[in-house]
Amino acid sequence: MWWRDRHSAITFDVGAAGLRAVQFRRRGARTELCDAFQFELPAGGGASPPDGVDLATIAHAVEQGHFSGRDVALVLSPPDVQFVPVRVPPQVLAQPPERFQQAVQFEVSQAARRGSEEMELRAWPLPMAGPQQPNVIAVTLAAAQAAAWCAAAEQQQLTLSRIDVAPCALVALAARTWPPDDTESWGVLDLGRRHTTLTLVVGRTPAYIRTLGVCSHDWTQRLAAAFEVPLDVAEELKRRHGIRAPERGVRAGGGGAGRLVGDELAGACASVLREALRGLSAEVGRCFAYLQQAFPEHAPRRLVLSGGGAGLPGLPELLQGELEIPVCLLAPEPPAGPGATLLADRRIGVRNAAAVGAALLDLEAA
Repeated sequence: MWWRDRHSAITFDVGAAGLRAVQFRRRGARTELCDAFQFELPAGGGASPPDGVDLATIAHAVEQGHFSGRDVALVLSPPDVQFVPVRVPPQVLAQPPERFQQAVQFEVSQAARRGSEEMELRAWPLPMAGPQQPNVIAVTLAAAQAAAWCAAAEQQQLTLSRIDVAPCALVALAARTWPPDDTESWGVLDLGRRHTTLTLVVGRTPAYIRTLGVCSHDWTQRLAAAFEVPLDVAEELKRRHGIRAPERGVRAGGGGAGRLVGDELAGACASVLREALRGLSAEVGRCFAYLQQAFPEHAPRRLVLSGGGAGLPGLPELLQGELEIPVCLLAPEPPAGPGATLLADRRIGVRNAAAVGAALLDLEAA
């Protein structure tokens, strides 16, 4: 039997830290990585973060990589998309998908005081919502913005075939690596350079999505100020040494990072970032407590870290100690079965996890 290859769209995650692109193909029962492309912007000095989605840059990346076709997809995060919890009459939940979407769109447009034609909207019901609680989550995007991206893609001889949202893509990818029970609650913390998003999940359903007041660039700025070094040097110190507690303590006395060596730098970084990291863990803990109020039978089981900020050495251990639940990186481990070699590729990791998850969702929908 001859198998026709199926390809995902070339899926782009565009953020303040850079550009990431991933494409998969399916040959029979086997899923393979076509290519993965990453372009990182420096932490400070020189280049500026991209202002929104630049389709010309995306077209250039398509030409540079070993990708197939001209179909592209975008992965968006807040504030480019908005997540809105709403409550609809229970009978709406049993309506066909099109009627369900229309009813939710009416509720969201009423709350936002915008016409339904001004927004693109997708929604999903929440499991076991109480009588006074939101029973649906909607995600919205300005329709004019989506139309502008489609037109810009067409000018670059590309077809914008799909728009995904990072929280859902990350949840889908994490669920492949650690398949949850239907009654299990857990979370994904996406630590970006400018924005951090926490997604709390019941089973496989995103149930609570919130943007937190912390970002990895803030950590870099704190280190740069404390050690009196440029931002790019502070970023390198952060990535290399992290916040692991030193075995012998930190030397007393003044001076910048140049006076410290080895694990002393990790201890110094931990001291500088201690307040910010404790604030992060407290915020995550409050969100888990809120979810448990809505779903009291579901104690949190796991927190999964993704995004560039998740690569801070020592962060999983710190959060695990503060939250008292397992904390791990979404650096995908190979699952059993035909996809065993898929996620073991060294080009796939915590930084491009959102693009990976969205590309796999697109391939499954093909």
